[in-house]
Amino acid sequence: MPNRIHLVDGEKGGIGKSMFTCVLVEYNQKYDLLYTLIDGDSKNADVQQRYPEHEAQVVALVEDEENFFDIDIIFETALETPVIVNLPARAYGIINKWIDEAGLVSPDFLEKSGVDICKWFLCSGTPDSIKMFMDSFNCFEGQLKHVLVRNFGVCKDWSHMQGHNDILQLISKHQIPVIDFPKLSAKEKKFIETKRLSFSQAMNHPDFYLISQQRLHTFLEESYSLIENVGLFNDAPNRLIQPNLDAIPPLAKQPDKTVT
Repeated sequence: MPNRIHLVDGEKGGIGKSMFTCVLVEYNQKYDLLYTLIDGDSKNADVQQRYPEHEAQVVALVEDEENFFDIDIIFETALETPVIVNLPARAYGIINKWIDEAGLVSPDFLEKSGVDICKWFLCSGTPDSIKMFMDSFNCFEGQLKHVLVRNFGVCKDWSHMQGHNDILQLISKHQIPVIDFPKLSAKEKKFIETKRLSFSQAMNHPDFYLISQQRLHTFLEESYSLIENVGLFNDAPNRLIQPNLDAIPPLAKQPDKTVT
């Protein structure tokens, strides 16, 4: 079974790539799956900062000839473990160029290297976002697995997509998985992002109270179930058992706040 590079991509900043990357990381942690985290945002490595204990790597994705090939660390790491990559804003063209020029998704190279690549593509629902997803998929003529992640934290109503025949036909023809990434409530999101916490750290923070824990628990439970249903972690190299989604994640015990 191949190691897989999980690229978290999208058309711009502020569409939830870092949040979704954190969900993928903690999904892997929850079920003890082997992985390496790489943060592609060298100027603001916010995902890497939340998981310092896992020695996440940081790589700059740039187009200049001298530093472009630093991206190779993603593939080299994937020879040893599956990789989760948080891509920064404006990296879309760079990562596609890297994949295309090296022929990383050709069937012959997959057989030789044992490294598979997929994109979890965060979509905000705008025409530009939908078009970029289609361009990304068509760029590789279906050889690069894509998952369309409709971010309900950015766009609440996706009914307009029913009138976008081109993407509906593309999804139907190629059986592209589509998941509806739920919204994390604003209070909990602000707390976690302001303090740069992982979800696990937030669950154990003394100021993250029981109702906030429950909101985060519900968000993660739904997100993990969606990821599980896509099936891209079913063949993880050290996956021995199917996960128990009922155990996601335990709520921390609240301190006694009785006023005496």
